[in-house]
Amino acid sequence: MEHITFTVCTPYNPVPYKRTTQRQKYVDINYQRYLDYKALIIAEFARVTKSVPWQILYRNKKYHVETMAFFKDKKHADMSNIHKGVEDAIFASPLNDKYCSGSFDYCYDKANPRLHVTISEA
Repeated sequence: MEHITFTVCTPYNPVPYKRTTQRQKYVDINYQRYLDYKALIIAEFARVTKSVPWQILYRNKKYHVETMAFFKDKKHADMSNIHKGVEDAIFASPLNDKYCSGSFDYCYDKANPRLHVTISEA
């Protein structure tokens, strides 16, 4: 595997990792939005690779994840939480994001908010 690159495009800013309690999972609208965004990340990964992450990435193998967010305005989340959300989506069970390193950056693009992700073996 050289690297996997994909872009998630939405009309809104990238959605950050959302920590929650068991009860909040059912009542917190922001948590549902986070779950929907994770599903978009996995769908785009699958579209590009023709497979879901846990079928082509290996358990306990080191990966480097680069994320670049393009925000539509200055009202956006902490970039480290955006990056954590990507790792949480891609390296869900049976994979494990504790074997990931990474980097992240951001800039602004009012017309085209999106999230660009590159995954490579470390």
